[in-house]
Amino acid sequence: MNFDIDFVVTWVDGSDPVWLKKRRQVDSRSGDKQTLRYRDYGVFKYWFRAVQKYAPWVHRVYLVTDNQVPVWLNMNNSKLRIIDHSQIIPSSALPTFNSNSIELNVFKIKELSEHFVLFNDDMFLNAPVKKSDFFSSKGLPKDMAVQNAIMPIEDFDYISVNNIKIINQHFSKSEVLKTQLFKFFNFKYGYYNILSILLLPWPRFTRFLDPHVPVSLLKSIFKNVIEENTDSYKKTVYHKFRSKEDNSFWLVRYYQLVLGKFKPRFIGFGKKYNFNEINAILKDIKRHKHKVICVNDVELSTDEFKRNSDLLLRSLNNNLKNKSSFEK
Repeated sequence: MNFDIDFVVTWVDGSDPVWLKKRRQVDSRSGDKQTLRYRDYGVFKYWFRAVQKYAPWVHRVYLVTDNQVPVWLNMNNSKLRIIDHSQIIPSSALPTFNSNSIELNVFKIKELSEHFVLFNDDMFLNAPVKKSDFFSSKGLPKDMAVQNAIMPIEDFDYISVNNIKIINQHFSKSEVLKTQLFKFFNFKYGYYNILSILLLPWPRFTRFLDPHVPVSLLKSIFKNVIEENTDSYKKTVYHKFRSKEDNSFWLVRYYQLVLGKFKPRFIGFGKKYNFNEINAILKDIKRHKHKVICVNDVELSTDEFKRNSDLLLRSLNNNLKNKSSFEK
């Protein structure tokens, strides 16, 4: 594989007084303002340790922040680039506390490689990975084109509807399946194929399964999707907080799927856990069951949050004891 692959990760320190002051000044009454979305529980340095240990081949790591840098970060690391929101988001839309706005602008990072992987800061490499875990030898993103039904239980589901609405406006489900049949129904998806089969009678796409793992993306397709959907993009970018009217970068992923610009990936690549599933998380870290894990924050009591944080930090430290070159 003779092409570079970059990692992009978004991060915020929700306890930073300067950042909190900016947020209070905006104080919009609409959108998603959950404190959970900004809570940092001290594990981010292990994200970098895991990258160095499990993906030493990465070309560059781009850390996207709002004028924040972890105190322990080694700014002189040759692979590291710090990207402030002001470098990629219109000044008239700043400050923003909307993850959708931030992620929809990462393609604007100067010098970003055509092939890159977008991480949230709660997604950790958990075992050695190869370039081929993220892209094929021909440069196609690795992914899963599994269809899913709309089952709204939270505001986030509106965003998925907004994304799939655009897909149905631009693409015919029957034509996509004709040309991409064996990418949409593939043995690597295992039992997930049942979902797509059950949704065959529906004339339009209802939703795609969105695995909570780092997403492999092509910068050129990202740029084209934004240019084709300028109105939707601008609407999202100017929402200070996450809104039901937003689109997300998952729209770019959906385009890659319906265009056939991907190669099927096995379902066991990654796993999402909620933070209250601490025993399962610790077991996965110890046994390296999945190559990537996502630790999704949820509502916990103060005592339970502290207990789980301590256990997670201890487990990560046991697994990733050595300081990385990304640390001072």
